[in-house]
Amino acid sequence: MKTGTFFVRVWRTLSIVGLLFALFSSYISYPGEVAIRFDDLGTPIQYIQRERLFYGAVAIFLVNITLIRVVGKLFLRIPSGNVPVPNQLLWAAHRGQLNEIVTNWFSALQAAINTILSLSLLVISFLNRSERGLQSIDYAWLLPMSAFILISVLIALPIRTAMKPAVDNER
Repeated sequence: MKTGTFFVRVWRTLSIVGLLFALFSSYISYPGEVAIRFDDLGTPIQYIQRERLFYGAVAIFLVNITLIRVVGKLFLRIPSGNVPVPNQLLWAAHRGQLNEIVTNWFSALQAAINTILSLSLLVISFLNRSERGLQSIDYAWLLPMSAFILISVLIALPIRTAMKPAVDNER
């Protein structure tokens, strides 16, 4: 197993476990009405029902897992001549490597969405059970980190497919 494949599988597994932990631990700690929006003074101005937030997160998780997995499986069925990648003829000769790269990318996309969702649930949980005053610096890291994770995963596939396939030493 290649290092990239191992990393993506471990990240995907840990993101699923982390999301399940975040779902249940935050659900337990949420009050009946969960504050999701605050004004400049840190006073809650918008609430949502705890169950609605929990089941919405579960729905996002299930759609993420099933939809991305289905699209990933459908990619494997595209004929080599129709695969929309740079250097199409070169990649057609190395279809196994391309399949592995794209499968890993779809798994990384699942892991990224799970990671962002679990971090968001944990931040909402921390904000709703905080005994001290809220300050924007306490949770301001979430948006840049989420953007970094998502952009990193999204640009990884075009960058990798623009490169030449690795030389097979197994032949």
